[in-house]
Amino acid sequence: MAKVLVVEDLASLRQHAIRVLREQVPGPIEVLEAKDGAEGLKLFRTAKPDMIIMDISMPEMSGMKAAQEIWKESPRTKILFWSQYHREAYVRELGKIVPDEAIHGYALKSESDEKLAYAITSVLLHDNPYIDPLVRGVQARLQCKDQSLSDVEYEALLDITLGLTDKAIASRRHISVRGVQNRLSMLLVKLLGGEDAHLRESAGMEIYNPRTRLVAEALKRGLIDVDELASLDKDLDQWFADEFDYEHE
Repeated sequence: MAKVLVVEDLASLRQHAIRVLREQVPGPIEVLEAKDGAEGLKLFRTAKPDMIIMDISMPEMSGMKAAQEIWKESPRTKILFWSQYHREAYVRELGKIVPDEAIHGYALKSESDEKLAYAITSVLLHDNPYIDPLVRGVQARLQCKDQSLSDVEYEALLDITLGLTDKAIASRRHISVRGVQNRLSMLLVKLLGGEDAHLRESAGMEIYNPRTRLVAEALKRGLIDVDELASLDKDLDQWFADEFDYEHE
């Protein structure tokens, strides 16, 4: 019988993962649970689970820290990180601590139960690492050392590519319109450098669209993740509807 430890600070999400384990993953499976990394680390040492489903960000001890301690003691332990985010900082830090011999994965909480079950099955039963496509996109960005973008810069690039106005971006990201314009300026300097000023002079601002130029350059360099764009695009209609309702209450 396989033994799986679920480490998640939110009880509702912990029970969600347990339900998926019991209903959609081939068994038999014994399920253990912990509410944070410190408790998960103690259970790991006493129960020796075959696999751990671990939230990355938790109080007391983060999943990243707990995993680091676990892999020091048992480098072959299978850990599937289950996260709300696919942030650059998480992906970068994870890349530093995963042992070469570890089978691990990175699944997103926003995905379907079927996708979570597939990720668990891949890692637990088939020794096959599972990395969500959005996380793979972040990994690809980090590997391009000469073209890497920070989280803020990449976020701005996606907003521009999706065609959002400054006002819409400001509302969606909870920043000022000036902040949006500053992000755009950062991208112009980073991706186009001095070419931006030259284009303004030669083409004239009335026909020069810096957003179009940035998107074209990002596509040329392979900096835009198509999977992530598709995922964000699905959420935009609902966000616009919610925003419209909020503004007109």
